[in-house]
Amino acid sequence: MPDLSASPTLDLQLSWRGTFGRVRVFPDRVHAETSYEREGLTAVPMEHVQGWRIEPCDFDAVCVEFLTPEDTYRVLLDTSDRGVAALALQRVLGEPAPTES
Repeated sequence: MPDLSASPTLDLQLSWRGTFGRVRVFPDRVHAETSYEREGLTAVPMEHVQGWRIEPCDFDAVCVEFLTPEDTYRVLLDTSDRGVAALALQRVLGEPAPTES
């Protein structure tokens, strides 16, 4: 069982054009939440995530996409956070899924 009191090894968040995204990476799990393309702030159901990848969203933001069988959850991050986010997510979740393009 994960230690829920542990501090994250990486905590990234972005408020961007009226939306909010946050990715918290722990040694044994990832917690993410987003309001991008959602009615309100939504926790990504990590227990259903079957893959992840990072895609450009705009000139000043990237999307961390968490892929579930039913949906894709996009969490916006600053473009400068792309590299560190990719390394941290790969350590916990494994290799990213192929890009869509």
